[in-house]
Amino acid sequence: MWNWLSENAPPLQATVGAITALVWLVYLQILVSGLRRQRRTEILIHLGGSQSLDARAFVSNLGFEPIYILEILLTIWSADGERETSIADRTEMAKEDLSNPSATTLQGPLKSGEFIDIGCFEDLLKRARWNTSDDLDASAINRVEVKVAALSSASSAVVASKRQFYVECAGDKCHIRPKTLYATQIRSWWGRYRLKQELQKKHLKKW
Repeated sequence: MWNWLSENAPPLQATVGAITALVWLVYLQILVSGLRRQRRTEILIHLGGSQSLDARAFVSNLGFEPIYILEILLTIWSADGERETSIADRTEMAKEDLSNPSATTLQGPLKSGEFIDIGCFEDLLKRARWNTSDDLDASAINRVEVKVAALSSASSAVVASKRQFYVECAGDKCHIRPKTLYATQIRSWWGRYRLKQELQKKHLKKW
C-alpha cells in the first residue's frame, strides 16, 4: 500500500489539487451568485383595495438595496393608438392640499422592503390628461402599462420594471385586470439603455 502511494504520489497530488480547485470554484460561484442576488433590484407594481378605477396602485422595493424612483410612466392603448406620459408628479391635487412640498412628486428614495402608494387608477388617468391635454375616457381605453424607472445604490445604471393591465368597461363601471401575475423586471443591457435614452428625451423636452 505504501509502495503504491509512493509510486503514484505525483498523479495523486495532481488529482487532489484539481479536486480542491474545483471545490473552491464551486464555492466562488455560490458566493458570486449570492452577491448578485443581493444587488439585484426587484421592483413590484401591484393593485390593492378593489379592481375598479379606484383601485390603488403600489410600487414596492423588494430588493436588498435602496432605490431612488426617477420616473413613473403610463402607457395607454385605445382606439386612437398608443400614448405615453409621465405620471410621477401629482398634478391631480392642488398644492395647498398637500402636506409638504415634497408630496407634489412621487420621485424619491425607497428603502428595501418599503412601498409607496402612487394613487388610484383614476388619479393616474387624471395626470395623463393633464400632461397630454387629451380627453382620455376610461371606457375608450383597452390597456395600460405602468413603468417605474429608478436608480440603485448598487449600480449607476437605470433599473426598471413594468406591468400591464386590461381595462374592461361596461356602462359606467370599469374593471382593472392585470395582464401578468407580477411586474416584469427590465434587466437587459439593451432594455435599460433604451429606457435611459427615452427618459433623456422626455426630460430635455420639458426644458
